[in-house]
Amino acid sequence: MERGGVPVRLESQGSKVVFGKSLSSDNEKRLRAFFDSAFEVLSKRREVVFDFSSCRSMETAPTAMVYNVSRRLENIGVDVEWRNLPEEGRALLASFERQTAVPKRISRAWSVRGIVEDIGESGRTALEVAKGLWKFSGRTTLATLSALLRPATVRWKMVRFYMEQGGVGAVPIIAVLCWLLGTVLGYMIGYQLKSFAAEAFMPDLISYAMVWEISPLIAAVLVAGRSGSAFAAEIGTMKVRQEVDALEVMGINVFGFLVTPKMLALMCVMPFLTLLADMAGLLGGLLIGGWYLDMPASIFIRRVNFVLLPIDFWWGMLKSIVYAVIIANVGCYMGMKVRGGAMEVGRATTSAVVTGIFMVILADALIAIAFMHVRPPLTI
Repeated sequence: MERGGVPVRLESQGSKVVFGKSLSSDNEKRLRAFFDSAFEVLSKRREVVFDFSSCRSMETAPTAMVYNVSRRLENIGVDVEWRNLPEEGRALLASFERQTAVPKRISRAWSVRGIVEDIGESGRTALEVAKGLWKFSGRTTLATLSALLRPATVRWKMVRFYMEQGGVGAVPIIAVLCWLLGTVLGYMIGYQLKSFAAEAFMPDLISYAMVWEISPLIAAVLVAGRSGSAFAAEIGTMKVRQEVDALEVMGINVFGFLVTPKMLALMCVMPFLTLLADMAGLLGGLLIGGWYLDMPASIFIRRVNFVLLPIDFWWGMLKSIVYAVIIANVGCYMGMKVRGGAMEVGRATTSAVVTGIFMVILADALIAIAFMHVRPPLTI
């Protein structure tokens, strides 16, 4: 039966929907009106056939509408069969199914073999990521050195933009968090030292802990969470929209064009963020020293000046540059790996944060060992 000129009709007592010669956007409103009126009839059938034997062309929007109707029918227990689809219709249907597919969790019985296989698979994936990241970092380093030899080729406006995004935007959270860590750490150290009248050494321990490790590491972790994820999402979206491919077709070096400004921006702001974190942590310790230990601020500052050397601050600022290189490379690499749709962009963002933080902590452990052989002995 034909309803108002719509190129679709019901047959076989409402169990078959026959489509006309074309599913075009011109008929979209009439097609929607047809399914609104016929849905109640279709929902009462156990099986419904969508027959496209007369259809010669199918556009995306009306085909998506038909697909949504079929999903609604399937959700209430009606079996829907698509018959005689033209080639473009089969391609559209396959695309819709890929976009709406929910990954199935593979359940299997626990076994020693399965655990060993999972460990091996995780190790193989980690090695592939490490290998790819090593190659990516090499190409990025070459592009950055080439750009620095020719400063006119660097997109300095984008460098300033990423400095503001990754540096200025991170100032409040880094300052507040490191100040809170300084207060908590000062309270815990003071509580322990007070029990045997050694609270005078609280500024020493706070200074070493914050300046050597906690402040640079916290600043790097927060920047990895903010900027690393942003870099991965930005480049991942460009990969999905084939913008990176377009840059390569135009002969543009994507490493110098996309990665170098981000890395240079983080290399410029990370030392200052680390210094800010050092000052905020020491201020937190100063607050606790005066409030909990009744320690005058002059004594706290005198002890900090006595135990800390200029190399302590410079070393933290220098290793923050290493953290900046790691964060920028990991974030951009994960974005470049994106293949597929929006779901892959989310996975790349998560991987950028997790891998970036892991690499930063690994680098921090190696740098800490080297620092012990470089710094003069501790003074008490």
